[in-house]
Amino acid sequence: MAESNNNNYSERYEALFKYFFKGYLEYQSNDGALVFYPGENSWYGARMNALEGFARFFPLAASYMSSTNDLSVNIEGNNYKLSSLFKNAVVSGTNPSHPEYWGKIGDKDQRMVEAADVALGLWLSRDYVWEKFNREEKKQLFNWFIEAEGKQFVDNNWNLFPIMIFKVMEGLGANIPDNIEYSVGLYERYKSNTYKGKGWFFDAPSGFDYYNGWAIHYSLFWLNQIDPDFDPGFIRDSNREFVEFYKYLFSRNGFPMMGRSVCYRAAAPAPIVAGAILSPEVIPPGLALNALDSTWKYFIENNAIKQGKVTQGFFEDDLSLLDGYSGAGSCLWSLRSLIVSFYADSKISLFESNSQPLPIDISDYQVSNKTIGWTIMGNKDAGTIELEIDNNDLDTIYPLIKYGVKNELKELILRRPSRPNNHKALYENRFYSNENLLFQ
Repeated sequence: MAESNNNNYSERYEALFKYFFKGYLEYQSNDGALVFYPGENSWYGARMNALEGFARFFPLAASYMSSTNDLSVNIEGNNYKLSSLFKNAVVSGTNPSHPEYWGKIGDKDQRMVEAADVALGLWLSRDYVWEKFNREEKKQLFNWFIEAEGKQFVDNNWNLFPIMIFKVMEGLGANIPDNIEYSVGLYERYKSNTYKGKGWFFDAPSGFDYYNGWAIHYSLFWLNQIDPDFDPGFIRDSNREFVEFYKYLFSRNGFPMMGRSVCYRAAAPAPIVAGAILSPEVIPPGLALNALDSTWKYFIENNAIKQGKVTQGFFEDDLSLLDGYSGAGSCLWSLRSLIVSFYADSKISLFESNSQPLPIDISDYQVSNKTIGWTIMGNKDAGTIELEIDNNDLDTIYPLIKYGVKNELKELILRRPSRPNNHKALYENRFYSNENLLFQ
């Protein structure tokens, strides 16, 4: 039986958006194209971290803007027009003569990742921000995006970033045949090389992890929304097969922690929320809302948001869990579940749905996916979920290597992050649980 509707969902998620928007306002540069959040830098340095701070928040602002028809946002008695703020920021960031210029996109360049998020933000806010640009400004933006064509990149989920950039350009009116052909070719090669079935992609170098949810299916969902004729059968079918299994990982007590980029953790329900649009026969809106709400409540209650941002750990800041490529702004990929949710609310009134129980609230279970070699076991009474990676050794347990004095000294000498390599602990244990987290 469905739980009764909680009429505070809209208010709660509006308050959560305002919390992150207030953080953006506090740490933004003069024209808003860079956001210098407090915290540890990645090995890319403070300037790139500040670009990440902007690029990873902008789609949330754009999704919220679209869902509210660009109503002014009141923060501590001051009204802000999001469309004007972000129009100015994007123009500044793509202007080579501006001090906040983001720089050219090069080979294996983090700017390519961030450009995909900027592009998505422009598509989501197209009725409010894009329409404010004059012809020269639009040309300036396209000139920055087009630098992504033909550049080398990591051959994993990074394939989806140039595809996203050029599909957005196409969706905004830049119908350049070479770019369209380039995107289609990249997509077909990526799908044929990495898709293993049952909704799962092999994401090099580590294989199967939560990147399938918060990076790959997240991107496929947006490609479908930007261009509904872009491989719709595969995107919908793969989402359905993915979430049929993936939904068993979620509870009010979080989900089993494993894999890299731990600080992106609150983005984990993004493909489930997307499933409420793509695969409602498997993920009704009330189930998507429960997965989203349970996840955010869990992390908020465990101090995972502070200083207007998400922390650099699983709960509070923890350099043992922070990858060298992650800075303070990087962890805002956690917002991806909110980005999808505000969009879904505008399409299917997500926040007005009657919350429906998660599988763990209904019964015990044991479900397996032989394609990836994962088994998920849920205990209803205890509220515990255990993930077993079937091919990992039963007798070996890899503990988390703690960040310590040696790391600090190495950072002082090298002047760049030196964090523990915890690949074995995060990928090679046999069991992961939402109860016995690695760092406890």
